[in-house]
Amino acid sequence: MIKERNESLDCLKGIAILLVMFGHVQVHNHMTDPYVYDVIKSLQMPLFFLISGYLAGSGTKVETIRQYRQRMCRRAVSYLLPFFSWLTIQHITDVPGAWKTALFQLDYGLWFLMTLFLFTWIVYTAQLVQAKVKSEWGLWSVILSGCGVILVAYLAGVSFLSPSLLIIYLPYYVSAYFCGLHPEVLQKRIPPSVRRRIAYAGGIVFLGMAVFLDLVTVTGIRMLGIQTVASFLGCLAVVQLVLDWKANRIKSELARLGHHTLEIYVLHYHFAAILNPDRNVFIFWSAEGLLYSAAAFVVMGLITAVLIRFMDRIALFRLFLFGKR
Repeated sequence: MIKERNESLDCLKGIAILLVMFGHVQVHNHMTDPYVYDVIKSLQMPLFFLISGYLAGSGTKVETIRQYRQRMCRRAVSYLLPFFSWLTIQHITDVPGAWKTALFQLDYGLWFLMTLFLFTWIVYTAQLVQAKVKSEWGLWSVILSGCGVILVAYLAGVSFLSPSLLIIYLPYYVSAYFCGLHPEVLQKRIPPSVRRRIAYAGGIVFLGMAVFLDLVTVTGIRMLGIQTVASFLGCLAVVQLVLDWKANRIKSELARLGHHTLEIYVLHYHFAAILNPDRNVFIFWSAEGLLYSAAAFVVMGLITAVLIRFMDRIALFRLFLFGKR
């Protein structure tokens, strides 16, 4: 059961990173489609935050100050080191300016890494408080307080650490954390057959929302709420599909891909438009556009795979660029 659960989680990460890659092919080549890209944007990063939150909730918890320091140091190496290393490499002529810009506009850099670090910091702090007060109320008081601070900062227009970005992905992380912490809530109260029907029905609703609504542009709290509901419905359908997917070679290969999501994330987009140096504009739903998209995706993937294989063998690259010792 543990092996199957881990393979399913890794498979989900593999699917999510493939969506990220294809989304960047569309974005970097200025050929986003209002339907396909809405689906990709609604699923790709929410899936990553759902997985990360679930793993944090189901994993071993921080109980002492020493554990807290050790884990936060490890997370700083895993997330912050590559975040700032890539900023430095990409903006070597103005490193201080790049760092300052990124801290007030996280998507100037590898925003996912900084966002995940901040969410992890909140839950590790909450776990430590729970261990000290010996009550789960301590945990949730810290987590909900952290959510409240981010919401207030967002509403107040604060730009430091981009609360406008954090508020989008916080619900996925926190809800998945709860599910990882209390898996019995779903397992005992909702039969598997009912969960399956709900998930697939939600997936159909999600596709309808992707067709008739704008699930990309955030124009306010109301639209953010609609987009969040759509993403939850779509992600739950994908999760159920993967859980229902019997073990086979394709699922195993996707799980294998899921082991390298961080390396792929920090590298692939540099090569999304390598076949289009003249920045030609393609119509996605045309023979030329579809063929170009497929070719760009394959070439980008091959270059990324070769670079990962090379860089992963050099300890310095592995540490500073991928956050791995």
